[in-house]
Amino acid sequence: MTYLVAAADRTDSGDSKLRTSAYETINEVVRCANIAEASQIIAQLLPAIMNKLAQTFELQIVSLDDREKQSDLQASLCGVLQVIIQKLSNADETKPIIIQYADQIMLLFLRVFACHSSTVHEEAMLAIGALAYATGADFLKYMPEFYNYLEMGLQNFEEYQVCAVTVGVVGDICRALDDKVLPFCDGIMELLLNDLRSEVLHRSVKPPIFSCFGDVALAIGDRFEKYVSYALPMMQGAAEICAQMDTDDEELMEYGYQLKRSIFEAYSGILQGFKDSKSEVMLPYASHLMQFIELVFKDRQR
Repeated sequence: MTYLVAAADRTDSGDSKLRTSAYETINEVVRCANIAEASQIIAQLLPAIMNKLAQTFELQIVSLDDREKQSDLQASLCGVLQVIIQKLSNADETKPIIIQYADQIMLLFLRVFACHSSTVHEEAMLAIGALAYATGADFLKYMPEFYNYLEMGLQNFEEYQVCAVTVGVVGDICRALDDKVLPFCDGIMELLLNDLRSEVLHRSVKPPIFSCFGDVALAIGDRFEKYVSYALPMMQGAAEICAQMDTDDEELMEYGYQLKRSIFEAYSGILQGFKDSKSEVMLPYASHLMQFIELVFKDRQR
């Protein structure tokens, strides 16, 4: 680790992609490490990487090239932090280390969002998803400030990869906060529905949005009822598109399978959310759901 970090710090490290390679190698070493044996080393690496990310905000930016180098470095460091957070949060004995640094980590990520670079935003979003998983319900204290960036990500039609990652982070947050996410649900659901209606947003983002409906419904249970009349027609419309897809177009067929899977994930989350109290809410949609199941069942290529 010492030598990899030193390699990334070399003054010529940007010339041959050495820095990127060094950080990617650190990621793999951390991923593959035995947490019981390497926890102390990884725990020492965490503040060191945080410090390096903090230093990027002090870099002197006088040209576009400087800005690009800063963005690349921030993206790499956010990627390393994501891997460290995931590794340390997977074991009960090391999870407190993440909790200890969580406030400082989140502050760094919020500063990253102030820099206008889609690559960095994507990596920071992924890292925040990992932090939400690690901190659980405690992530709620970050939501008032983070929600603005969540909104920006969900409305980023142009850089659709950022939008897709943000949708995934919404799911992470729902799983972390459960019903504590409720105060933010109106805004989140409105943005997700707008994304589905958009003719500009890349189609690859739309299947994860349906899956996200399921995450929201699982988190808030029967309080998803207010969104049913908006979400279910969207799901039905997508199911009908699946039924009419050109079976000779392989790329389109693969998209169709993604869409079907995500629609099922949405139905699954919504049905589980209602099962203990308001199952009658879903009765008007039951026949359409059965038709969809039959459509998929009869697809020999499924």
